[in-house]
Amino acid sequence: MTATTLESLHDKIASCTRCTFCKWVPEIRSEAFAEICPSVHYGKFFSYTGGGKLIAAYALLHQRTEYTEAFIDNVYSCSMCGGCDTSCKTLFAEFVEPLDSLYALRRKVTADGHAPAPLRAMLDHLRHAGNALGLPESRRADWFAGLELKQTAKARARCLFHVGTAAFDADEWPSLLFVCAELARRGVDFAVGGADEPDTGGFAYDVGDQELAADLARRTAAWVKESGADTLIVYGDDSFSAFRNIYPRLGIALDGVEIVHVSQWLAQNLAAAAAQPAPELVTYHDSCRLGRLGEERRPRQAETVVVYNSLPALRPTAELHLGVQGVYDAPRHVLEAAGAQIVEMERVREFTFCCGAGGGAKEANPAFAQAAAVHRLREAHRTGAETLVTSCTACARHMKEVAVTEQIPIAVVGLVEFARSRQAAPSLTPAAEI
Repeated sequence: MTATTLESLHDKIASCTRCTFCKWVPEIRSEAFAEICPSVHYGKFFSYTGGGKLIAAYALLHQRTEYTEAFIDNVYSCSMCGGCDTSCKTLFAEFVEPLDSLYALRRKVTADGHAPAPLRAMLDHLRHAGNALGLPESRRADWFAGLELKQTAKARARCLFHVGTAAFDADEWPSLLFVCAELARRGVDFAVGGADEPDTGGFAYDVGDQELAADLARRTAAWVKESGADTLIVYGDDSFSAFRNIYPRLGIALDGVEIVHVSQWLAQNLAAAAAQPAPELVTYHDSCRLGRLGEERRPRQAETVVVYNSLPALRPTAELHLGVQGVYDAPRHVLEAAGAQIVEMERVREFTFCCGAGGGAKEANPAFAQAAAVHRLREAHRTGAETLVTSCTACARHMKEVAVTEQIPIAVVGLVEFARSRQAAPSLTPAAEI
């Protein structure tokens, strides 16, 4: 693994012009929902922006600041959603790329022992228990207890169904079984990992322990290779982002394996929906990890050249990662097939606003995560939709909780949960009922 350090990114950090473009969506439709950065929405001060964090990183590199409580709060009141990165690139292309530096900043903070205590505990759980919750790994098989599903420990299959942390969430089990039922109904030769499925390492990378992330990623890559699968159907948005965006940063590849998000598979294979009395008006929340951070990251380099006699410019060797190649259409196709009428929010696709659930931010600073979710739910409510649907299990869980505590009158439903509830075909028997 070749680590990306603050030192190696010094010139990019120094290239930030402090223009504050990283705060805003490039296509502003109203003052109320003009921000793209949930961190500055919470902090209300420039230091919380992507540019502000680069100033902090620059000062740390040059030993002009030291670790304080405010410094750590600034770094971890951030869901690593990549919104600042997308906005910055819209104006400055690859000159700054703030997300790379934010990853490197967290790597240094974590290596120096200053990550927030809840996140240090979760990293310890990943090292010793194999999951951030510290639960026995055998619990990863609870969701299909009593069912005869092919498992990687005993058999190989062409298709591997990657479940991720949803295995520990009983609320997700009916949806996991629904996907298995749909796979079986179409004769797909698939297997699940159960207790053998390793953590992807994506959370460890977000928090800042890149060495642990690389170790977990190597274990996952070996498990996928051993399974014999050539297709990986991924249930979790965070896992999908890890495979498509984080693994290339770690230099780890799943050679010969097609990575497919469950929404993409469902969009191509969804059975007919049960008849509904009337189309349900829903709005769809693009999660960061399926959208702009679900874009496949390809190695690229750029040569600096001088144009117009004096201006430095970069001559890239591949297309820029702007987030536009994330997964946006498939979830909407699933919703429409399930009888939904979609009304869009102002900030959609690569310019979505993060709900604050990811990147360890919810555990490090619950007030930040709460503020981000309230802002997103209010945007959703303004559309007039009865229901907000999202593909991300973490987003759905987080916004469900906040909608209740803040009494925001909109239902929050997971994408597979929504599709399952409107399918005429029966699912497998939930484990809890066996």
